[in-house]
Amino acid sequence: MNFKEVKKTKVAYYHDELRDDFNEIGLSRPPVPENYKYKRTNPINTFFSAILYHGIAKPVFWIFCTCHGIRVKGRKNLRAVKGEGAFIYSNHVSISDVFKFQAKVFFFGRRVNILGYSDSLSMPFVRNLTRALGYLPLPLKGDVKNALRLGEAFEYYIRKKQYILIYPEAHIWPYYTGVRPFRNGSFAYPAHCNAPVIPVVTTWRKPLIGKTPRQTVNILEPIFPNKDMDINENKNYLHEETLKAMQNFANSVNQYEYIKYVKVEEEKEHD
Repeated sequence: MNFKEVKKTKVAYYHDELRDDFNEIGLSRPPVPENYKYKRTNPINTFFSAILYHGIAKPVFWIFCTCHGIRVKGRKNLRAVKGEGAFIYSNHVSISDVFKFQAKVFFFGRRVNILGYSDSLSMPFVRNLTRALGYLPLPLKGDVKNALRLGEAFEYYIRKKQYILIYPEAHIWPYYTGVRPFRNGSFAYPAHCNAPVIPVVTTWRKPLIGKTPRQTVNILEPIFPNKDMDINENKNYLHEETLKAMQNFANSVNQYEYIKYVKVEEEKEHD
């Protein structure tokens, strides 16, 4: 994976859409501690976490997003899940992805909990801060105990009518204008919780001033589990419908391409 300038146009070369990451920060991914508290149930901790989240972090994030020209469309589609907990699935195109969901998209809404890698656990202060802000570290492969506890936390937050944000593409591709294919594993969560899925697609528009693109966050119509299907069938159904909706929308929008992504094999074919 690498970037290079070609006639002032950035080009990124990749090998694998499922595994390549263009935002590698070099942090280790430690195992999640056995006593990690996925659920915020202590009243005192919950109180101070709410102050930090709603009183400090969200206003700061809102200012950041506003200054960077982030817009939101399709909020009307949230009416269909009013009063329900839901899973949000979004493409992963910027380090600001977390900020914009917790502030710009749902500024006056409910808490957004975020599923992500365990990188933050390697930094003591950041680990405590991100937990207070609703970050849920993904257990390493084979950690069955924490995987079960994470699933219990999802059920808990859904019952509390909160949102759970998942980036099924897993890795950041900055300024990417499409939606990459993603696996169906994470869709077991909404299928098990019998909760709706809210597909969200970030698209890029040309700025009025300068060259750096601006983001538009598009909230699509929610997708509900099929009551006539079992959990495994719903996992596949929600995955297929979400991927189709996200890719169709991304392909239907005239976007500003700031970085051109080229697969290595395609580059060789044209040499």
